[in-house]
Amino acid sequence: MTQFDSRKPQTTWTLIKAYWQSEEKAYVYFATGVIFLMTITLVGFDVAFTYWYNYFYNALQDYQARTCAQLMLLFFAMAAVFIIIQVYRYYITQKFALRWRKWLTNELISRWLAKRGYYYLENFDEKTDNPDQRIQEDAGGIVTSSIDLTVGLLTAVTTFPAFVYMLWGLSGVMTLPLGPLGTWHIHGYLVWVSIIYNLIGTFIAFKIGKPLISLNFEQQRREATFRFAAIDLRSHAENVALYHGEKQQESTLKKIFGEVLSNWYQIILRQKKLLWFTGSYNQAAVALPLLAALPNYFNRVFELGGLMQTLRAFTSVQESMSYLVNSYTQIAQWRAISKRLTTFLNHLEEVEVKAERRDKVVFHEQLVNSITANEVTIKTPQNELLLGNINQEFKHGENYLIKGESGIGKSTFLRTLSGIWPYAEGEIKLPKKQYIMFLPQKPYMPIGSLAQAILFPDTAEEVDSVLLEKVLRECHLDHLIPRLNEIAAWSEQLSPGEQQRIAFARVLLRKPDWVILDESTSMVDLKNEEYLYKLLKEQLPNCSIISVGHRPSLEALHDHVINMTKYSYQRRLNEANAV
Repeated sequence: MTQFDSRKPQTTWTLIKAYWQSEEKAYVYFATGVIFLMTITLVGFDVAFTYWYNYFYNALQDYQARTCAQLMLLFFAMAAVFIIIQVYRYYITQKFALRWRKWLTNELISRWLAKRGYYYLENFDEKTDNPDQRIQEDAGGIVTSSIDLTVGLLTAVTTFPAFVYMLWGLSGVMTLPLGPLGTWHIHGYLVWVSIIYNLIGTFIAFKIGKPLISLNFEQQRREATFRFAAIDLRSHAENVALYHGEKQQESTLKKIFGEVLSNWYQIILRQKKLLWFTGSYNQAAVALPLLAALPNYFNRVFELGGLMQTLRAFTSVQESMSYLVNSYTQIAQWRAISKRLTTFLNHLEEVEVKAERRDKVVFHEQLVNSITANEVTIKTPQNELLLGNINQEFKHGENYLIKGESGIGKSTFLRTLSGIWPYAEGEIKLPKKQYIMFLPQKPYMPIGSLAQAILFPDTAEEVDSVLLEKVLRECHLDHLIPRLNEIAAWSEQLSPGEQQRIAFARVLLRKPDWVILDESTSMVDLKNEEYLYKLLKEQLPNCSIISVGHRPSLEALHDHVINMTKYSYQRRLNEANAV
């Protein structure tokens, strides 16, 4: 059970707050509190520095060398403490981000694998692209952006009242003659100038920058598609080379990359418009406080130090209120990342619920040592009938070969028996306390040592190398014995035939009561195929074999041949039309 294992739709808020409700919440609240206090302390130092500017420039204006020297020493002492707090806030913030990302990534991985959602997304869903990128890249992005934006917002929120109070006192009263209407006395006029200026700027920035959210979301999707296409080429390099398909692949990759550049250019155009505004806005903000404060300086409301303090206070208020304007690009990217993660989680939930509703196969355990399918009907994800009214019993102690035309649904029948095909109905009875092992046509070879790959799906840390060497020899893989501790991507290092023999080595190690093979010898020669089947029968005499295959040579290696064509819906339809 994970924090995201819920039937309720995930939102950005539920995604963010989940860490504060986790088993690490004590640390989370403590670290958040420390960061909060450090941020307020740094803002307090900023306030103190503005007063220092006032005293220093007044002393400078009055040629008070001794006072200036004392103030410089005070500055260095304040700056040292400021730097220490700033550095440790960075350290604590980054450590907090590290733990948050670790927790979030682990939660997403658990959620992805919890209910076979990873399988359903890959095979039956067209909405979610590249879940691996969302877990690997977007989890880190949402953590980093959320912390940066939150610390920035906290700084802005605490800076504003501190400096508004100061600026209000420094502003004094501006008197505007209104002719026959009298005189308008504006108290704290510098505060009002700053607020009005920033409200206008924020509104315009939001109007210009709003499209960046959808553009950034689309950019990440297109970048992921391009990266997936490049990885797909690497994974099938030999196939492409044998077909001499370089030109086609080049055209495809350039087309996909062209879509990346097209959307990127739209982002550039939108950011250019935003930069025109924010650049002008920030430059005008440099001159605005000076123009607003100079009347008070020339009217001797304050001296040079007061002017400098006023400028610093005005700038701090302006920066705190301009937080949304200056952070809009980052906010847009953060929103796009959070949208990708929430859509991933929601689509994951949707496809699991859909599979749960469509899956009407009832599994039972029985004392009889046999596998039985009663009135099983199998459909495609598009709700088209593949096989219907399957009534078949497989008795332990006998071996069965399942045959039929390509595409009829033989492998899908095995997936239904294993419980991973959600588009079926009927009853399946499995023998109680019997271990059933399934071997797909293409064995999965995890990245790691060869020993770990052979032991998959076991996660045993201690490996009996003598036993592994024995099964490798039995499967005619003697040449791999020196590489048992070598770490590599074995799906690329080993030939398809070697990988299928590794799968048989797994069977010998696990000693199942039943083994179900889906064309698991299609990549080995006939001599090795016969040898591997006889090896299973000799080494595991109490194991029953159910195979799917097309080779005529397989019939002699099994006791019974089952032709699935008799259950084919298409065959029945053709016979009905013929009549």
